[in-house]
Amino acid sequence: MSWSIVMATLRQRRTSLMWYVIGLVTYGWFVVWYFPQFASNQELMAQIEKMFSEEMLAALGAAGMDYGSLGGFLGVEYLNIFWVLIIGFAVIIVAGKAIAGDIEAGTMEVTLTQPVSRFTVAISRYLALVIYAVVINLATVLPISLAGELYDVKVPTDSMLLLFGVGMLVTLAIGGFAYALSAFSHSSGRVTGITGGLLGAMWLVDFISSVNKNTEFLGKLTLFHYWKPGTIINQVAAPASTWWVFGIAAVVLPVIAVWQFMRRDVAA
Repeated sequence: MSWSIVMATLRQRRTSLMWYVIGLVTYGWFVVWYFPQFASNQELMAQIEKMFSEEMLAALGAAGMDYGSLGGFLGVEYLNIFWVLIIGFAVIIVAGKAIAGDIEAGTMEVTLTQPVSRFTVAISRYLALVIYAVVINLATVLPISLAGELYDVKVPTDSMLLLFGVGMLVTLAIGGFAYALSAFSHSSGRVTGITGGLLGAMWLVDFISSVNKNTEFLGKLTLFHYWKPGTIINQVAAPASTWWVFGIAAVVLPVIAVWQFMRRDVAA
């Protein structure tokens, strides 16, 4: 591993990381600030319960959740769908540029002329992606915890630790897939398009499986089926399947990426 490559990669992405952090901190803080005002307004709660059909809740990844609970509210307004798309595209872009982007720009050949092995480059670029993911996930959980203290919203510390852990696996599963694809591709745009399109397709399949019992089995093929932040916050629990699915993806996909990068032609 080369810390100079890790730091150089992070420096190249520092502006985008800064804006992602600012956006996540601001929105997370706002959602927690608004929750007490929402939860204490019974009239508004009744109106929303009438307005939100099961189909609408399913589209937001919150079918069967109690919208009036902190976990349900944060899920619908932030974590179920929107957060996955935000952090997903953040790491997809980083992963796409880590290998395919450099090959496309013609700079990977220059990098490999330095006294550094392909394995070191691949591992170092992936470590930079992991650090990027850590910062994004901290920018997710810390504002929720701190705002909860400030606005008298009970946010259990253990639920935030669990949310951070599972959130990291989700982020690295998405980033790992994009990183593996980047190792096979000559275009970072293709990596972003394919991975982003797959995320969109998974959301659509998850929605269809939630509103139609005949297609319910399809939901198990999507990451949204295993990502249940509302349950994590309300019950401080995550099913074993969640750990297995995201854990295996987060480990296996980077290995595939390194293996492919070690054997491929890096000429643009």
